[in-house]
Amino acid sequence: MWGVEADLEALGLREAVEGQARARVKHDLAAFASYMTPQAIVQLGRQPAAPRRSRSFAVVSVAEDGGEGAAEVRFSGGGAYLLRTRWQRIDGRWKVVDATIPAESIRAPWWRRIFGGGRPEAVPERRDLS
Repeated sequence: MWGVEADLEALGLREAVEGQARARVKHDLAAFASYMTPQAIVQLGRQPAAPRRSRSFAVVSVAEDGGEGAAEVRFSGGGAYLLRTRWQRIDGRWKVVDATIPAESIRAPWWRRIFGGGRPEAVPERRDLS
């Protein structure tokens, strides 16, 4: 294997978690998704809406047990949320097999919490004018 492929196989779990988080902060969604199985990508797409832009991350926890692991990463900047992932070693690489964003961990940006804004929660039903 050459280049990036060889580098990905040499990564430990913590390095894989940090690499995925860096890709998210750089808004490189292709690189972010490359650390995930297709099922985990679909699962993440079904999670509560987290802030789209993150400027920083902090690895909260990483635990490894043989070929399996778990991690929690807090993303912040323009709002904040916690990403919980379960990892497995698949074909020599660490891959996310389960990804969740707990709804209670999602925090709107400060300006939205103070001033409100954005779309209304529900669109009012249409009424004809008489």
